[in-house]
Amino acid sequence: MRAWVKVLLVVILLAIATGAFFVVRSLFATAVDAGPECIVGHDPSLSVAQETVVDLGSATPATADIGLAAVQLQHASTINAVGLTKQIPLRGRIIAVATALQESSLRNLSGGDRDSVGLFQQRPSQGWGTIEQISDPIYSAGIFYDRLLQVQDWQDLPLTEAAQEVQYSGHPDAYAKWETEAAQMVNALSGNWGIAALSCRDGAAASTAHAPSRELPPGFEPARAALAELIAAADSELGVVSPIIIEDDGRTAVVSIAVPELSAETASIALTYWIVAHAASAGVDGVSVATSSWSGENQWATIDPAVPDGQVRVTVVKPADTSS
Repeated sequence: MRAWVKVLLVVILLAIATGAFFVVRSLFATAVDAGPECIVGHDPSLSVAQETVVDLGSATPATADIGLAAVQLQHASTINAVGLTKQIPLRGRIIAVATALQESSLRNLSGGDRDSVGLFQQRPSQGWGTIEQISDPIYSAGIFYDRLLQVQDWQDLPLTEAAQEVQYSGHPDAYAKWETEAAQMVNALSGNWGIAALSCRDGAAASTAHAPSRELPPGFEPARAALAELIAAADSELGVVSPIIIEDDGRTAVVSIAVPELSAETASIALTYWIVAHAASAGVDGVSVATSSWSGENQWATIDPAVPDGQVRVTVVKPADTSS
């Protein structure tokens, strides 16, 4: 082969390699620049009632925001919501979220050690239920709480001991490291830190786990499919959702929610955060409560007029086919 041909081939290969490098670097930089999909704040000044915020157990108060994938925050919100519905004290909900952080990194896993599945890596062979049941986040959170309540003096135990009494893990000391993050998430999701304590950005990835069908509460029949599925899930997980207005061709609903032991104001904030946490999977376009509105594109903004006290306004994205 002539020398000039060899030189030409080398130049071409270098050009291809250089181009590929810059493409990869660009893609990587884009992914890094995007940052975490969701942020949970840490500033206790967000609290609407300072004395309700800090049930940290032995945890050190958080000094930084938490960055999460949307699917992780979605599952944390479900675990917390089920706990609220079952009237589990704040401490118990923190223990549950910390346990799921350790067992699955708040992901609804289809497998694990031996026959373990789900958020808590519960095992059918150990009497936790069928694979189908354990794979349902509502069921798996519910049975975790049921067994936690059977632990004598669980509220007085260190988190890692209480979790171990339920889980029988091979690494019993591992739960403790998640206590601060779990407390931060549970307090925010429960509405204890007021509005704008957490947010998710546009373009977050939806959950790929199978979502069981939930029963739609009465009065939401005019809602479009995406909105109906969102309302049915919220009603199943968090509390009794009631319609006030359904408009915008079934894409928008103004609702109220009743959550055990929560005021109407706090319950509406908890529902708003639950919707933000589920936004990527549910196709939420925006949600508003009081004088604040969230969208993936604009994050939190002030609105006027305000949403009436104790109510939440939610809109799902337009369907791909807008002819119907």
